[in-house]
Formats: sequence, structure tokens, C-alpha cells
Amino acid sequence: MAATVLLPCGSNVSVKVHPVVLLSICDAYTRRKENQDRVIGTLLGVVVDNVIEVKNCYVVPHNESSEQVMVDVNHHKTMFDLHQKVAPHESIVGWFATGSDLYNSDALIQDFYSKESLHPVHMVVDTTLKDDKFSVQAYTSRTLALGDKVLATEFVEIPCDTIIGDIERVGAELMLTGFNDPSPENKKETANKSFSDEAETLAASMGRLADLVARASEYVDSVASGKVGGDPAIGRYLADTLALVPHLAKSDFERLFNEGVQDAMMVTYLSDLLRAHVALAERLGTAALPIM
Repeated sequence: MAATVLLPCGSNVSVKVHPVVLLSICDAYTRRKENQDRVIGTLLGVVVDNVIEVKNCYVVPHNESSEQVMVDVNHHKTMFDLHQKVAPHESIVGWFATGSDLYNSDALIQDFYSKESLHPVHMVVDTTLKDDKFSVQAYTSRTLALGDKVLATEFVEIPCDTIIGDIERVGAELMLTGFNDPSPENKKETANKSFSDEAETLAASMGRLADLVARASEYVDSVASGKVGGDPAIGRYLADTLALVPHLAKSDFERLFNEGVQDAMMVTYLSDLLRAHVALAERLGTAALPIM
């Protein structure tokens, strides 16, 4: 295992969690055993100042009752070692659990993760969807003691928000589109609509370009006929612009333009194919995991 990570402790600590973490937790919850109330697991991420950014997670098998809890430590260590090979900069920052409330056994699990990370955070993902809302809470813990005798462990809630990057935002939008339009016909319509929107954008850009060319041509004709006085700065700008345009015959320009469009469509096709392969590989890998 890696060295213990020192996390910030105090009221000004906050948690930022990536959507992929919440999706992984929800997927693990749907695959739990029938007699299992919740799933727990390890949170991985980085710490910057007083912000704990949760980037990844994995499920840890466990059995619990009102008096005791058993955690599969070997599975936890194996999964952490595998994640370290992929993302060595991510460390253990806490643990998660599904449900809407804190459990009596949470103090025992918190004590276990306190050996992996100083002041670990406990994130509770509400999978009960109370009032049709999906909520996430984060807690830190502190020990209540009387002298040298430890009485209890108190959980203190801290701010927790979802942070999403550009790539994650695109993926989330695609997933929402897939959920709303699951049929192949609707997916095809969505793809056609996207291509149509891109074509409309290209047509609008070409229209603006044609308008600018027409205005520049009208200005040059007016200066050449003596209707308006010429501006040397505009003349130099137009000359520099024309010098950048390659002198191509119409047939050569059409050929190059068509090749460029075909290359762009090929890149789009390969990107979609790669995303499909990645999604399929993730599904197959998740399906191969033992059901909790």
C-alpha cells in the first residue's frame, strides 16, 4: 500500500466529485446482492489546498450487522494496487456508501480507512431517490472522548459538489440523449439531426464569408471608379489577405474541398467507432466482475 496521505481537516474543507464516480457507485448498487442493503467502496483522488477532488472509486465487498462489519481487505489492497499502475498520482481520500442515512457501523469503517488516509472523507450517495432527487453528502469525522476513553465518533457534514469537465459534459449529454431516445431509429434521427446542424452551421459560415467578399469587391470597385477615396490601410489588408489565398483552378479547389470533407467525416466515423468500442469494453469488464 502507498504511504498514508495527510488530508486537510476543518470546517473549510470541501469535496469535489467527478460524475464518473457517481455513475460507478450507482452501477455497483444496481448489481448488489438481493439481501444487501448497500454497497461501500474506496474513493481515490487528489488534494489541493482544502479541496478534495474525488476522481475514481472501486467497490469493496463487505458484510455488516448492527454490531460488527467485515471488509475484504485483500480485495481493497488488490484494487488499489491496480489503480496505482494506471493513475499513480491518485491516493485514497476516503470511502463511499449508498443509502440515505448514516449507519451504526460507519464508525468502524471510518476507523479502517483512517489507517489508509488521515482524516478520510465519508461520502453518502442517496440511491433511494427521496422526493425524486439524487443527492450526495460528504462527512469528516472527529472522535468524542472523555479523558483517554473514546466515547464515540461524530460525523460532520462538509460541502460536496459535482465537478464536470468538457469531456465529461459531452459524455453526460450523450448518455442523456441515449436514455431519452433508446431505439435505433431515434438514435439514427439524432445522428442525422447532428449532421444537419453541422451542415447548417457550415452553410451560415459560407454565407457570411460570401457577404464579406461581396462587400470587399464593392469597395474595390467604388475606389477604382473614383466614387470613394481609397484607404491605404484597407488596401494593404486586402492585398495581404489575397496573398494568403492559393491560386487554384475551380476543379482543383472542388477536389481539395471534397477530400477535406471526406477526411472530416472519416475522423468523425472513427471517433464514434472508438467510443463504441470503449463503451463495449467497459460493459464487458463490468459484467465480468462478481455480483455484490
